[in-house]
Amino acid sequence: MWRFLVGLLATVGALVLIAIGGVVALVSSGTFSGKNLPQSIVLSLDLRDVPPETVSGGLWSGGLFSDKRDIVETVQLLRQAADDPRVVGLFVDIGDESAGLARVQELRQAIAHLRGKGKFAIGFAESLGSGGAHFADYYLAAALDQIWLQPSGGFAVAGIAIETPFLKTGLDRLGIQIEGGKRFEYKSAPDTFRETGYTGPARENLQKLLDSLFGQFIADVARDRRLEPDKLRRLIDSVPFEADRAERESLVDKLGYRDDALNEAWRRAKTRQLVTLSEYAADDERPSAQGEVVALVQVSGPIVSGGSHPGPLDSDSMAHAADVTDALDEAAKAKEVRAIVLRIDSPGGTYPAADAIANGVARARAAGKPVIVSMGDVAASGGYLAAIKADAIVAQPTTITGSIGVFGIWPVASELLATLGIRVERLAVGTNAGMYSPFQPPTAAQRAAVARELDHIYAAFARQVGDARKLDGARLDSVARGRVFSGTDAKAVGLIDELGGLQRALDIAKARSGIDESSPVELRRFPGEQDRWERIVDRLLHLGGIDARGPVLRAPREVREALARLGVVARPGNVRLPPLPPLWR
Repeated sequence: MWRFLVGLLATVGALVLIAIGGVVALVSSGTFSGKNLPQSIVLSLDLRDVPPETVSGGLWSGGLFSDKRDIVETVQLLRQAADDPRVVGLFVDIGDESAGLARVQELRQAIAHLRGKGKFAIGFAESLGSGGAHFADYYLAAALDQIWLQPSGGFAVAGIAIETPFLKTGLDRLGIQIEGGKRFEYKSAPDTFRETGYTGPARENLQKLLDSLFGQFIADVARDRRLEPDKLRRLIDSVPFEADRAERESLVDKLGYRDDALNEAWRRAKTRQLVTLSEYAADDERPSAQGEVVALVQVSGPIVSGGSHPGPLDSDSMAHAADVTDALDEAAKAKEVRAIVLRIDSPGGTYPAADAIANGVARARAAGKPVIVSMGDVAASGGYLAAIKADAIVAQPTTITGSIGVFGIWPVASELLATLGIRVERLAVGTNAGMYSPFQPPTAAQRAAVARELDHIYAAFARQVGDARKLDGARLDSVARGRVFSGTDAKAVGLIDELGGLQRALDIAKARSGIDESSPVELRRFPGEQDRWERIVDRLLHLGGIDARGPVLRAPREVREALARLGVVARPGNVRLPPLPPLWR
């Protein structure tokens, strides 16, 4: 009875949320007003928070009422705006100092495309840089044709840094040991637990990565701002300094407040119609991509095995291999789909899960569908493995990729427990039962077994990369052993095929599938964009212990379509699962 009551209350609550959501969607989409967008508008883009790779559907993380858009949708809308004669310019609020550089490059490319169509792009920032470890905000601002900086703000774009805490000494003092190992010397992720500082190989590899990323920033911004690269480096090395010096040195164009920057936009546009990206997305008259269908399948977050089982409060922060492979299979079977773009933004994951995705890519290709990988901020370790069987791999110059290696670690607190007077006894059947226990260290034989497993996974990983990328012997060894690369360096050593973003991947997909290069395509997400509110209902019913996939509680197709017409649209994603020891990557 209690289970029934909880489920009933969850269902009633879900229906109330749907009703509220329908009203919110109607109001926000302008249905009640009946007004179309003006014939001359300035598009407003708030990049004080750069769009994420995917948008969460969790209640805690704002999935209920958020109209936030991911980077793919944002870039697609900007490209549509470039072809829209009503859009005369772009106004950008700048301020995200730590955004992923590959996403920044996606936006830079989209802005450059818009400017190439004769439209202006003006940006405003209260300040630039934090004097800390990143330069994303100014890198983005440099793509605009005019940068406004608030007079009371400053310029503190200091470069880029990596800071790694090393916990070994502290863990030793606590009586906690980290068991496991890594393959090989450049695989630095576990070093934070097992070393007291950067190892020589890790320091060499990470410094090379930083040099590559910063070098790209200097080259691009120097070109954008018409500055000598050496002068720009000297200016960066002399920060922080005041806004008026930033103007004198041509790092920004104008000093003023946001209203001043807006007035400049009005002057250029000869209109005062500012339209947000959300308002523009809801407009039926904007140019839409009609044509052959290219499927978009996303891999976002650490890659884990199985499918997602959402809780109502969970965010969508992991890529579940079964979900991704199902989407690939669905896209491969869809007759209207001409090609597949696999968008990967993942730092790694379990070897079997990443291998399953790579196999799904191979199945899609065997079904006759070209698969092109587009890499986001990071596609490393398992994220790289998932990509290797594609027809082509495209990465941004600042994408972090490679990391062909593996590690497996887990903590053992037996000394700490003994110090605290805590005794743990074990009853087990099987010689290796509980070998990953945090309460007692593994035996010598168990450590040897772990080492064999690491060797086996590394050899299989490296062999797959070698076969896919046609690398062997010394060439393969020179790119493996855990090394990470920028996209630029990854192309130089043969780990990827092309530099560029989503649009470059689409261009390759069109060429591989025989679509004329001048023809527009429809980028269709797989799995299909299930109604966001239905997913919220599913999560609430899950909280009540009810399977929302059952035939009684599943929303009828007519209801789903009606809600979709109201503009209540879901964005697919995956669900957070707790990491389980040992951690293999």
